[in-house]
Amino acid sequence: MKEKDLIFEDKLWKAADKLRKKVEVHEYKYIVLGLIFLRYLSFAFEEKRKEIEEKEAKHFPEDLRFKVCEDRDFYMANGTLYVPEKARWDYIRKNANQPNIGEIIDQAIEILENEYPKQLKDVIPKIYSRVNLDSHDFAYLINLFSQIHFGKDHQAKDIFGRIYEYFLGKFTEAEGKKGGEFYTPRSLTRLIVEILDVKEGRIFDPACGSGGFFISALEKLQREGIGNERLSIYAQESKEFVWKVCKMNLAIRGVEGDIRWGDSYHDDKFFDLRADYIVSNPPFNDSEWGRDRVKPNDPRFKYGLPPENNANYVWIQHYIYHLAPNGKAGFVMANGALSVGGVEGEIRRKIIQDDLIYGIIATPPKMFYTVSLPASLWFIRKTKPEHMKGKILFIYAKKMYKSISRKQNIFTEEHIAKIVEKFRKFERGEPEEMINEVGFAKVATLEEVAKNGYVLTPGRYVGIKLDEEDISFEEKMSQYSKELSELLRKEAELTEKIREVFKSLGWEV
Repeated sequence: MKEKDLIFEDKLWKAADKLRKKVEVHEYKYIVLGLIFLRYLSFAFEEKRKEIEEKEAKHFPEDLRFKVCEDRDFYMANGTLYVPEKARWDYIRKNANQPNIGEIIDQAIEILENEYPKQLKDVIPKIYSRVNLDSHDFAYLINLFSQIHFGKDHQAKDIFGRIYEYFLGKFTEAEGKKGGEFYTPRSLTRLIVEILDVKEGRIFDPACGSGGFFISALEKLQREGIGNERLSIYAQESKEFVWKVCKMNLAIRGVEGDIRWGDSYHDDKFFDLRADYIVSNPPFNDSEWGRDRVKPNDPRFKYGLPPENNANYVWIQHYIYHLAPNGKAGFVMANGALSVGGVEGEIRRKIIQDDLIYGIIATPPKMFYTVSLPASLWFIRKTKPEHMKGKILFIYAKKMYKSISRKQNIFTEEHIAKIVEKFRKFERGEPEEMINEVGFAKVATLEEVAKNGYVLTPGRYVGIKLDEEDISFEEKMSQYSKELSELLRKEAELTEKIREVFKSLGWEV
């Protein structure tokens, strides 16, 4: 996404934001995003309807063509939701100036809920008939969103997701919260899904946000001619609003998933699930996560109970626990987890010694639109192939990016292909000299990792000089302490020499 492309969303936001003074932002976001959702469903439906008219209906007698165009099966078979007439955007737009337009919108939502209870029940709040907006306000918003043209290739480009991402970022800013907490950048979800080579089976994200990983996985299946039904989707999300967004994101693609609302720390909704693929971007460095509420002998924490001030290793162990015997996990993680000491460092050491980690990628800064915090990507297997045992592939990709704005960097298709190819060579058991590349990639043994104090920062393995960004706070303090001790030792030696010189001259000291 180029920075100039944001003009489209920016115009929508500035126009829609005019009405925010009338409604609290926590309620207003439901109003706006609900309307965008209804608009998109109808857009996708009408686009598919035109296609059916051109390709299918023309083969039928004229009196049957309308019936063919209203056949739900034609739409569902192509991953498009059939939209009943009174839930269509055209019907809403035609009634935009009616005094009861709020009720008409709520009825449209109810019709969709009844039509698709598994995907949409309680997902879009039916609040339009009771919010503090009059018919003129609704007409303004409806006419505004009628201007959205998602384009022919809307699903592949994820125009809907792009608008959602932009608006959610604006809403989090308006609410005084940290922006970008819902979305993992598309290039990262794509890279992780490609490295894991997601195909059929069970895919699980216990911190699913808006479901970006699932969208990338479904797109991969489509590119490879694999039906969506071959992939079973499971997810959990602690924020109700974002849980709803995830449900919507799957619904617009005609896909069902078992998406549950709850706190993964203390209310694991999928305790018995063992997934073939785990994908995730959990909250970074989450403090006060509720260590004291963990049940005694919780089987997830085989390697130790992480401290209250940081939940990074809660998530890592959660992923390990939920992996099937031959399962693979790929997730985003705060850089500190690579090298932190103390209890977390001890947990990391045990995980490494159990040979669960098979890949670590250092990513560039500014990969998240609203957060510049650098991150790393981890890849874990419950059972490694024989030729991968005792080895970890390190990739230093911090200098591999394309800037699309002052605020954001991305991986291009070429970048993704280069990184994925390194993983494929590693998985195929190709000679390490065909994989290793100074300054970029290195297959390291667990013995090498042990010699480096079980620190996983890729730079030190691929031959990059350690910089400030690659050194943890604990390492910095340890280094500063050593340097200070050395200075004090030299000062003591110098003082002693001066004292000896004074004594030789007969001076008192």
